[in-house]
Amino acid sequence: MDDSLSFESFLEGAKKAAYKAMDDHARGEYDEFALHAGVAIERLAKAVLVKMNPLYIAGGKVHIGPQNKVKIYTISASEALARLQSLGVGKVDSDLKLLIEQRNGTVHAAGGDEAKTHIPTLARAVAAMLEHIGISEPDFWDRWTSAVNVAVDKLSNEIQRDVVLRIKQHRHIFEDRFKGLPDGAMEKFLQEHQPGGVVEIDTIAFTTDNRLSAVVGTTACPACGCRANLTLRPVTVVDTVEDFAASALACPLCGLRLTGGAEIRASGTDMEKALIPTSIAVKQRVGSPNEVTEFFEA
Repeated sequence: MDDSLSFESFLEGAKKAAYKAMDDHARGEYDEFALHAGVAIERLAKAVLVKMNPLYIAGGKVHIGPQNKVKIYTISASEALARLQSLGVGKVDSDLKLLIEQRNGTVHAAGGDEAKTHIPTLARAVAAMLEHIGISEPDFWDRWTSAVNVAVDKLSNEIQRDVVLRIKQHRHIFEDRFKGLPDGAMEKFLQEHQPGGVVEIDTIAFTTDNRLSAVVGTTACPACGCRANLTLRPVTVVDTVEDFAASALACPLCGLRLTGGAEIRASGTDMEKALIPTSIAVKQRVGSPNEVTEFFEA
């Protein structure tokens, strides 16, 4: 039989596509996520079918080319999943059908929102098939194992699952930047980009009555540990003293973005250790907004 139709080939192809899907999701490329997730499920389904009986993936069409080279056409992803279900392996529910349809381009998620929520769909489909062929999830998912476990954790609330998943994804993105570099390169980089005592920014917005509308501090990124910007905005004003609450966290190095206090709290960010400036050097500019040149921790 053609090596490309072997159990080992299908399994390896499923792993590669699953890893690409997780990378796509981390970068917010949800159409690509749906594509690679669908490919991963299809290839794993065919790996399971081949292991049971190689004839189970035959699509009933054979092409004989030059020099009597035979090309066998295999069944589609939907057919493979339906065949597995009829054999008692897994279940094709509405979420899985939708993900396969998104992969095939027969439906498109508006703004990518639907595809964004389908990591649990991918994880559950993979888990059912792995169980049947006796392969553990860590053996299949490798470094993505903990991220997948978070995605299907029913005990955590939706915000916690989403934030922890994004942190793990962006940690992998950061680590991938150092592949092929000398040993110790990442550790040295981390040392050089730890939060310091001075917060440097380009600009900051003021309200129309010239009041400060935000304060930018520095804290350790919960994904990569490097210097991340923490934005605080006023929530109350009592006797001209403003209370500020964290509204956004952004890491320029691994790309992690968190919005709102709930996401920042779910990330485990230690607000007590954040460097929040208490004095501001403001440069007045005629005909344009004020520009904050530097924040200094008092």
